[in-house]
Amino acid sequence: MSQGFGTIAKYRVKPGHEKELTADMEKFDESPPEGWKYLTVFRSTENPNEVWLCVVFDSEQSYKKNADSPEMDGEYKRLLQHLESEPEWHDGHVIHEAMRKVATR
Repeated sequence: MSQGFGTIAKYRVKPGHEKELTADMEKFDESPPEGWKYLTVFRSTENPNEVWLCVVFDSEQSYKKNADSPEMDGEYKRLLQHLESEPEWHDGHVIHEAMRKVATR
């Protein structure tokens, strides 16, 4: 059974655009769409202008609803200003996820 649905994307960031890209991502965090669970972004150790994004929604339906929305189209167009080329997208169902539990006091 799927634990969510999302994408892993590979971005090639234009030199000097990392701060602007990060600021745009933070705007997304402030007002996430319905069904959004989490976002993780990694920077390559081999190429600092290459990043991978992993975003997960609670279902394929909520992921596609967001992807097809006018709001996300505007976000995507803004994102492209910071990239050397179109991102590579790899969509799929989450089949396992784990996080370390942190003790609360």
